Amino acid sequence: MVFSSSKFRKLSGPVLLGFLLALGLVLAARSSPIPVVLVARLNYKVDGLKINGLICRPDTRLSRPLLNLVHGGLDSPIDEALCRRFARLGYVVAASALRGQGGSQGRPEICGGEVNDVRALGSLARQRFRADPRRVGYLGVSLGGCIALKAAALSSGVRAALTLLSPTDFAEQLRLLSHRPGAVARWEALLGGSAAQVPAAYAARRPLDALARLKAPLLTVAAARDQLIALRQSCEAADVRRAAGHRVVEVRLTISGSPGKLNQGCPKTAAVGQLPSLRGQDVLLIYENLDHLSTPNMWQAAEAYLAANLAPPR
Repeated sequence: MVFSSSKFRKLSGPVLLGFLLALGLVLAARSSPIPVVLVARLNYKVDGLKINGLICRPDTRLSRPLLNLVHGGLDSPIDEALCRRFARLGYVVAASALRGQGGSQGRPEICGGEVNDVRALGSLARQRFRADPRRVGYLGVSLGGCIALKAAALSSGVRAALTLLSPTDFAEQLRLLSHRPGAVARWEALLGGSAAQVPAAYAARRPLDALARLKAPLLTVAAARDQLIALRQSCEAADVRRAAGHRVVEVRLTISGSPGKLNQGCPKTAAVGQLPSLRGQDVLLIYENLDHLSTPNMWQAAEAYLAANLAPPR
């Protein structure tokens, strides 16, 4: 599946939360002055499991900012193209295959033990390649957003967290997938049953506590027409952040990046039609005429948010 700046494709239901947003970045991003990327493929132990990972960096310079990149889905490989792309932008990028995926041992836990996989690889990247421990970012795509939030809330030196079309309520996800019984059955098998049968398993995987604890600024990207992740979930995430004392600016745009319908955002909040100053600022970015897929503008916003918050300390 390939995304381009002129054509978008919907994602199939069975790949719930696991679309390849990464390829959109490669095609949409501007050219970079860094032509070569150093790539290290490795495996490492977490909770007794051998996990595969990838670390990309632009050069051997010390104290580069560290970006922990978390893919979506339950069957997605590490996206080396995306890893390389962010390395060309100046980051040491740590991308874990996650347990049960990409040849790693274990099985997917749906925003459970994968948090340990991500944190362990980030620690390895800091130690082995001397990334700056004061400038750490987390970017999670779809299901990876839940993992990224939990990992970021437990980590030090985090200056930015980003989630792209990411869930906060897995019980609702399975209700929305009721027309795909095979996909629902697989998720319920991994979770130990339905939400009615094992409500604690579903509650434990929600990232709301992590959202409240996370001190770093957060960019939440949502799609108003997303049929897999209801906009309500991103609105709820913004409410949790506000309750924790963070000011959240809601931005509503169209796919093309022009201002959207500013009176149709989350309940009881006023939206604006352009991105605000991004440094140190929580932003809920809603694309009003978008389903569960990637756009070039979305990736440009993610790049800008990382650049604003992972810049060298003043």
